Amino acid sequence: MSRRKRIDRKNQHASVEEQNSEGDLQQALEQAVTQHGEGNLVEAETAYLHILNTIPEHPIALHYLGVLMFQRDEHSDAKQMIEQALSIAPDYADAHHNLGKVLHELGNFNGASESYALALEYDPASAETHNFLGLTYEAMGALEQAIKSFEVALTLQPDYLDALNNLGNSLRILKRSKEAIDVFQKAIDIDPNFFEGHHNHANALQDLNQLEEAASSYRRALEINPDFDETKKNLGTCLLGCGSHREGLKYLQQSCGVIEFTNSENLNWRLFYK
Repeated sequence: MSRRKRIDRKNQHASVEEQNSEGDLQQALEQAVTQHGEGNLVEAETAYLHILNTIPEHPIALHYLGVLMFQRDEHSDAKQMIEQALSIAPDYADAHHNLGKVLHELGNFNGASESYALALEYDPASAETHNFLGLTYEAMGALEQAIKSFEVALTLQPDYLDALNNLGNSLRILKRSKEAIDVFQKAIDIDPNFFEGHHNHANALQDLNQLEEAASSYRRALEINPDFDETKKNLGTCLLGCGSHREGLKYLQQSCGVIEFTNSENLNWRLFYK
């Protein structure tokens, strides 16, 4: 056998080994992501670290490990890990998106908005990123920009419930509650069991002193989530405004504290907050 043929076979053998190694790593990554998706964070972290022990600059493993740290409220470590992934793969749109979420939680809203903008450079059709950019603008007090971002998200995904809810909330902050009512109603029409939609629809109705309609929406919200104290408190306030004092006080008692009142026709009551 010639030396040339021996070298070719050796190279072929090395190539097969590399392919097998890459296949093993890909399988390990898929298993890690599956564990992560199922909420098995300890197992997922072990798997990501195993991959990084083999390839320290694996951007996907670095990114997902950063996401895992974010889920454990280890925000500074998450920031460092995702930034490391981006130093290797600067066009990694999902990593820019998740860095934006981390920075938002750290209170760095300018940094978060920049990260979301970079994510959109690489993936402009991401309704989720437009929505989260809107939340960051809202936190910055840039409500008109927030509304524009939510509207873009809804152009891309018209049935995006969170974006509808966020748009309605921004409109309420701007005292545009009549428009907000229509937005929340659209969300409810899409999903009649959308708790936040009913709760915030009622809030907007209450803004306009439409108390009976608001009380009806609060009741529907409580059918979906009977334990949400803010809804009980708001319903109690509405009912007091409608003249249903005893029922209103009942909901205030459930949500806020202990109420003592007499059985006389004109209720005398005291509220002690928890």
